[in-house]
Amino acid sequence: MQSDPFSLLQMWLESILAPFNLQGLAPFIAIIPVLIMIYIAYLIVVRTAKISFRKVDASREATSGVIFALRMIFFILALTAILAAAQVIQGDTAITITALAGTALGLAFSKALSNLVSGIYVLAARPFRVGDYIKIGDTEGLVLEITLNYTRLLQSDFTRKFVPNSKVVDTDVINYRVRIDDYVLERGIEYVDTSDPETKIGYAMEKLKYLTKGEEIYRYTFDIFVHKDYPLEKVEAQFESLCNEWRFKFTERPEYFYLSNQNFGIIYRFAFITKDPKVILTDGADFQTALARSLFLME
Repeated sequence: MQSDPFSLLQMWLESILAPFNLQGLAPFIAIIPVLIMIYIAYLIVVRTAKISFRKVDASREATSGVIFALRMIFFILALTAILAAAQVIQGDTAITITALAGTALGLAFSKALSNLVSGIYVLAARPFRVGDYIKIGDTEGLVLEITLNYTRLLQSDFTRKFVPNSKVVDTDVINYRVRIDDYVLERGIEYVDTSDPETKIGYAMEKLKYLTKGEEIYRYTFDIFVHKDYPLEKVEAQFESLCNEWRFKFTERPEYFYLSNQNFGIIYRFAFITKDPKVILTDGADFQTALARSLFLME
């Protein structure tokens, strides 16, 4: 004998409606409280989702996609409950249909949901922030926006590229932002700021400021391949000349060093430091062009 609350309520309603020969309406009346509870749960879940997305400044597209998925889930629940009450489907069948529909809906939105989860991770872990110059796989640029769906980058040709956050999580990420105190400690050098205050007290306060607050700079690196047919002495002399020529464009003189051997030549890695990441897009790009042109002219 069935003894679940819905069956008991249905039996009670049938006993009340029997004198009026309306006991067939009992299942539909009994399902009304269930539908009300589903609707209340829907309102609570949707409102909570909207508040959560608003707190993390999610895009309108991301919020709309998740809300639509939630509506579909609750619609399937309500429809299954109505069909079960009308005895179109049995209880076990209703559970099976609900599970299958939920699975199908989950698969349909799996990629979007995976991207949203990745966006939450990016916002929580903060491997980079708006204004940083970063490299995601083979894509690099200045971070303009971080949402739950994507990270928007300004590239060196000043186009804007939208990188899915799922790629951010699955790909190597390089953030060229470093703290000055960490950098000088790792390199074993003393950082000299050309804008130091003139007074000794002012210099001490400025030094204390960047040590305690972690003043930050951007150290950008890139690689240049030199074919084995090029005379290395002449190539390195040209590199030295260009680094000296461009030393006033950056916070410090650009540097280069040997990175690795290849079958047909050598790879050199160049590095320069700037306080403004936008300089990487402008003077940094021009510096790379000048290096490439110098090698071309040596042919």
